[in-house]
Amino acid sequence: MILDGQYRITSYELNERSNKIIKMRIRRFRVRAFRCIHDSGEVRVGDLGAFIGRNEAGKTTILEALTLLNKDSVISELDLCDEMAAELKKEINLAEAILELSNEERELIKESFPELPEIKEIKIFRTNKTEQPQYDFGDVKLDEQENAGVNSWENFRTKVISFVDTIPNHIRIKLDTSFFEGPSPESDEAFKNNMAEFGNSIHVHASDVSQIISEWEELAENEKFTFRNLLVGTSQRMALENFIEDNLHPKFVYFSDYKKIIGNINLTEYLKQKDDAEHSVEYVEEFDKSETVDNLFFLADLDVHELEKVKHSPSKLVKLLSAASKQLSLRLNPAWKGDPIHVELRLNPNNVMSVVISDIHKDGTVTNTGLLNRRAEGFKWTFSFIVNFAAETQKTALKEAILLLDEPARNLHPTQQRGISDLLKSLAGSNQVLYATHSPYMIFDYAPGNVIVVELDKKKHLSRLHYDYWKAEDATLVPILYGLSRGLVESITDREIGRNSRPVIIVETMSDAMYLNGFDKFLEDPNISMNPLNIVPAYNKNSVLPLAIFYHNHGYQTFVLLDNSDESKFISDRLVQNGLSDIQMIFYERDEKALMSMEDYLMVEDYLHAVNQTYEVLLRREGYTNLTVDDIRKTKQDSIMAALKNIWNSHKEDGWEEYDNTEVCRYISEKIAGRDAEFLTDKTKDSFRSLYRLIAERIRQYHNMISEPDWEQKLKRRLV
Repeated sequence: MILDGQYRITSYELNERSNKIIKMRIRRFRVRAFRCIHDSGEVRVGDLGAFIGRNEAGKTTILEALTLLNKDSVISELDLCDEMAAELKKEINLAEAILELSNEERELIKESFPELPEIKEIKIFRTNKTEQPQYDFGDVKLDEQENAGVNSWENFRTKVISFVDTIPNHIRIKLDTSFFEGPSPESDEAFKNNMAEFGNSIHVHASDVSQIISEWEELAENEKFTFRNLLVGTSQRMALENFIEDNLHPKFVYFSDYKKIIGNINLTEYLKQKDDAEHSVEYVEEFDKSETVDNLFFLADLDVHELEKVKHSPSKLVKLLSAASKQLSLRLNPAWKGDPIHVELRLNPNNVMSVVISDIHKDGTVTNTGLLNRRAEGFKWTFSFIVNFAAETQKTALKEAILLLDEPARNLHPTQQRGISDLLKSLAGSNQVLYATHSPYMIFDYAPGNVIVVELDKKKHLSRLHYDYWKAEDATLVPILYGLSRGLVESITDREIGRNSRPVIIVETMSDAMYLNGFDKFLEDPNISMNPLNIVPAYNKNSVLPLAIFYHNHGYQTFVLLDNSDESKFISDRLVQNGLSDIQMIFYERDEKALMSMEDYLMVEDYLHAVNQTYEVLLRREGYTNLTVDDIRKTKQDSIMAALKNIWNSHKEDGWEEYDNTEVCRYISEKIAGRDAEFLTDKTKDSFRSLYRLIAERIRQYHNMISEPDWEQKLKRRLV
């Protein structure tokens, strides 16, 4: 807050004097009337918070709204919510945050305001009617009246002017008091120099009046009136607000543009760019901005001017570039997943700097040495992101800042995303990091406050934030659910877990898994229960083959449940070729008749009951009428699924679209769970019992097979 046009003592001055670390952190925030956010409500966040949501849900809006709390940030009229025009006629808080102060920050305030109770948190807010953020100190009572007792620059200069007014006129007119009539000094050096100059003037012009000199020395040497201890403001509140603004106000730094480093840098053009900020750097192959080169050299601790001095001395040049290359590699590798890399900086003719990358393997061998710009696009993007982000966050200007990142690592492979996640986690010690992401690999902590879900109500075009993120829509939660499943994935890849696990039954669809689990509960028959099994649904039929091979290769007793289509027979053949036995291939059958789907285990009348109950609601506007067994027979299809798809195709023009067996499966499963499945006849129950007996028999046969000596060799010979 700028008061009376005064300049303030800057924060870095206080930090240099006090050697304290500023770590103010957001604990709660609220956004109102900003773009698509009507009112976020109070949202709690941790030191490493992820905002999850679909596109256009408002994640970026939340991050950019927090930048309104920066000093001197500008609010555009276009950013204000059109639908809240009436509310915006009054003054409202667009963004506000409750920030927790570190112990060091509390001590800094206590040193300058010993009369105040301990201040543990501060509210910073920005309204639609003010140009600067404001502060609220909660229950702390502050004197807002002008107070001569406040140890401020204003009161100090008043004391000096009052002292000067007591000096005889013939001496006073020789003294230059302009320093004490202007704004507060910007540095300790400026304060000391002007004080010394004024003191010397008094000693010269009042040398014969010892009382004037002694009174000045008493005033000037008072510890209260040192640059470090002087505040700015004439009231207690004004002084505290200026103190916070000048010394403790956090920086909110928003990242969204992650630039690419190409690999060949024209140093002549780069140095020209350093002298003329309006022009871009011209690379040998592409065009980019000089800040990417700044970041590369920053991580390498390379002074380009020093490079210019030694480039004509081969030995000094080799030494300088070798040290820079080593430093650059050391700083990059902690965030680089997979085999380490070595980065070498080479100075070529025509003053062109090349970035050369090599892969370093575990056995120490070095391969794939070549220019960065010859690497794959994904590699270049990963390298550039790590260089730019690591450099920016390590620079003094961003130390302790609150970092707001919009989709970091969005183009990276999951393994590299995990490397970036390690970088963010390490930053959380010095910086609070709030970021938007779509990736499950970029979510590290699932505690409330560290995952915030952002959803958009499309009818109202209103963003909602869920602190209790499990209350959000399932589609929004997809990245979180995938992230939560990482433990499951890691358990699958652990061979010891696989060898000691229950048999795995891989089915083609989620519906198949729902039927197996649902009828297991419905039949309540311990002799054929699925409980001893792990039922794993494939994403689709194409994924059955690789998923089964993966489980098998990691030690699991793997069985596959398939229909009798040609595609399923192909999958079975491929699985046998990859080491599974015929016993582990289970095809649908009943009474020695091949079946084409899990639905064929239900009696036609039973299944049609579920179909009719489901679609008389879903297609009531499209003229749906209940189907009968005769309707199914008329299609002359062997499978209930084929018959229903045939009927649906004949009604496409009526708006029936595609037949969705998953919805019917959900209806049946819900009825079983609610013990309201009287429509399922004993014939259907017996039919599913036959399936469970088939599965149990195959598992028994498999266990007998693997109990034989040398069974693996026998299986291999059979395949040959």
